[in-house]
Amino acid sequence: MRHTTSLVAALAVLSLLSGCSSKSSSSGSASTVAGATSSTGAGSTSATPVGTTSGSVAAPTSSAGAGVVAPTGPDTEPPAITLTSPRRGEFTTQQAVVVEGTIVDQTGVAYFLLNGNPVTPGAGGAFRETVALSHGLNIVELEAADPLGHTVQSALSVISGEFLPEASVVQDAVGARLNRPAFDAIEQVAAQQLGGVNLANQILAMNPLYSGSAGVANVTVDATAASFGVPRLDLDPQAGGLYVKAELPQIDVTVNASGRVIGIPYSLTTNVTADLATVEALAVVNVSAGAVTTTLTQVNVSLDNFRFDINNVPGFLENLARNAVRGLIEDQVRKQVETVIPQEVNKAIAGANGPVTQQVLGKTVTLNVIPTQVSFDAEGATVSADADMTMPPATGVVLPTSPGSLKTPGALPTYGTQRAIYLSANDDFLNRIGHAAWRGGLLGLKIDQAYLQRTASFPSWLGFDAYLLQIFFPQLASLNPSDPLELELGSLTPPIFVTKPAPGLVEAAIGDLQLSLYVAPPGQQRVLVLQTSLQVAMDVVPALNGGKLQITLNGNPTIKTDVNQTMIPLNQVAIENLIDFLVPPVLQLLVGSWSGFPLPTHPAFNPSNVDFLRDGAGQDFLTIRGDL
Repeated sequence: MRHTTSLVAALAVLSLLSGCSSKSSSSGSASTVAGATSSTGAGSTSATPVGTTSGSVAAPTSSAGAGVVAPTGPDTEPPAITLTSPRRGEFTTQQAVVVEGTIVDQTGVAYFLLNGNPVTPGAGGAFRETVALSHGLNIVELEAADPLGHTVQSALSVISGEFLPEASVVQDAVGARLNRPAFDAIEQVAAQQLGGVNLANQILAMNPLYSGSAGVANVTVDATAASFGVPRLDLDPQAGGLYVKAELPQIDVTVNASGRVIGIPYSLTTNVTADLATVEALAVVNVSAGAVTTTLTQVNVSLDNFRFDINNVPGFLENLARNAVRGLIEDQVRKQVETVIPQEVNKAIAGANGPVTQQVLGKTVTLNVIPTQVSFDAEGATVSADADMTMPPATGVVLPTSPGSLKTPGALPTYGTQRAIYLSANDDFLNRIGHAAWRGGLLGLKIDQAYLQRTASFPSWLGFDAYLLQIFFPQLASLNPSDPLELELGSLTPPIFVTKPAPGLVEAAIGDLQLSLYVAPPGQQRVLVLQTSLQVAMDVVPALNGGKLQITLNGNPTIKTDVNQTMIPLNQVAIENLIDFLVPPVLQLLVGSWSGFPLPTHPAFNPSNVDFLRDGAGQDFLTIRGDL
C-alpha cells in the first residue's frame, strides 16, 4: 500500500516537524506504580500504564546519596521509581493524597520532582509526600534524573470530589425556560389540530345527535357532514398556569331530521350553524413522580349566533332537539380543546419525559429526563428536571470499582426573557453521561480492517498498515509494509467534564487512556508494537443542526504520553509524534459519535440564532438559548 500513503507520509513528516501539543521525553525509563513495573527502555515487558509529562530540569538536590544501589555494570538507565500509593486511576473523597514509594539508581539521584516540587528521598530511596487535590481529575507527575543525565518521567491520575452512586439520578440536572414566543409556537401547532376532519368525525360519531318524541310527533337528528373555519388559539402565560382561548369560526353541520307527525313520515335536510365557538380555560401543569400532566380548569364554552330550525315539527319538540344538538356540539368542541392543548403543552414542558434512545458506536444509550417542577409567571414557564443515562454494561471488560459519577454543587441558572427558549445541563449530568459511557464500554474501541470497512467515520486518507509505522520508526523496516495494523483503546478512568468559557465551553479529560498498537499479518498471530498510557484533555464544542445536537473537537487535544511497552527500543519523540498523528482522529470519532440527540423539548421547535454559554451561579451549567 505504499502507493496509497503519500498523503500519510507528508502529514507524518509535518507531525514530526511540528511536535506534540504537550510533549514529554524520556531517555529510557523504568518505574513501578502500585507494584506493577513499567519501562520505556529496551526489553520492557509490563502492560501497566505509567504516565509521562514534560517539565524543566531542576538543579540537583542533596539526594544524590539517597537511593543508591550497588552497581551491576555501566549505568545506562534512569532512576527506577516504585509507587505504592496512590493507585492509578484512584477515586477519593479526600482533598489530598499521599504519594509514597521508593526511587533508586546505581549512581544516585540528581533530582527528583513531584508535581514540579523537589523531593528529598530518605534511606533506601524512600519518599512519602502529601499532594493537595483539586475537585475533579488530578494528574500526579513525577520526574527524576541521575547524575549522568538519564531522566525518567511518570504520571498517573487521581479523581477527587463528591460522587453520585451509579444507581441514583442526577438531581437538578436539566433546566429550561419557555418564554412567550415559545408558547406562540405551541399555539400554531395546536391550532392546526382544532376543528377540521377530527372534530367533524367526533360529531358524526355521536349520531343520532338527538332522538325524541312528544305526543303525536317524533324526530331523529343525524349529522351527515361538518365544516369549520380556520381556528385561532391564544396561550397566555400567567402566574399559576396558561390562560387558554380557542376560537372556531363558521361552524356548519349538515343534518338529516326524520320522523313522524300525526303518523305522517317526513325527512328533511337542514344545517346547524354558529358564527363562532369559543373555549376559555386555565391550563394547570402538575408534576408527580416525574410525569407531567396538563389539565384544563374553569372551562367555559359558548356558541355565538347558534341556529338550528326543523320545519313542520312542533315548536316544543324543535326546541328540545335544538338544545340537545347545541349542547352536543359545545361538548365535542370542548373535548377536542381539552385533548389537543394538554398534549402540546406537555410536549413543550417535558419533551424528553420518556426515554430518548440512540445507538452510539453500535450500543444502545438511553437518556432519561425526569421533570420535578414547573412554575409559571407572566412571561413564561421555568422547568427543572432530574436526569440519568443508562446503557448495558460492557461484556468481556473488567473496569475498576468506582463510587459513581463526579458531583459538583450548583444551582440552576436564572433565566432571562429576551430569548424564546433556554435549555441547560449541568456538569454533573455530563459526568454521569461520561461515567455511564465508560461503564458501558464506549471508551473501549478496536480499530482494525473490519472496523474500517464498516464505518465511514474514520479518515479514509489514513493508511492503516505497517508502512505508517515505518514512516515514524525507520528501525521497523523489517516489517512487511502492507501488513494491517490494529489499534485498541481502553480507559481506567471515565472522562471528566468541566464547563469553561467559549469557544471551548466544555473540557473533557481522560486520566488514563490506554492505547495498544499491533501489527497483524494475515493468517498469523498479531504482534504488539507499542503500548502507551495517555492523559488527554480536549475542548468539546456543541452546536445545533436541524434540532439535533452536534459535537466536535475544538482545536488539537493535549496529550501526554507514557510508554509502557515496545516491540524494540523506539525513540520517545517519534512515539509522541505517532500518538499525535493517530489519536486526534480517534478522539474525534468518539466525540462525534454522540451527535444526533434531539433537544428534549417540543418537536415543533426549530430554534434560530442559537448560541451556547457557560451558565449558573457556579458556572457549572452549559446553556443553549435561541429564538423561534
